Amino acid sequence: MTIRSKQTTTLKITRVKGTSSTGKDTHDYVNLSVNPELADADVLSIGSKLSNLQKYPVDGIGRIDASSLAEEH
Repeated sequence: MTIRSKQTTTLKITRVKGTSSTGKDTHDYVNLSVNPELADADVLSIGSKLSNLQKYPVDGIGRIDASSLAEEH
C-alpha cells in the first residue's frame, strides 16, 4: 500500500507582465500556500478575489497539489 504524506497545495495566479519582442505575452506568477483540504471551488474563489487586486491582467488561476509518496512497510 502507498502512503501519501507532506501534502501541500499552492494557489498559482498567472499574470501578463508585457509582450516579448516576438509579440507573445510574458508572464509572471504569484504562488501562495493554501490549505490542502480546500475544495477546488474555494481555491478558485480565493484566486478570483486576489486577481481583482493585481496591477497586471490575470491570465489564469491554478491549483498545484504536491505530496511525498512511500510504500507502507
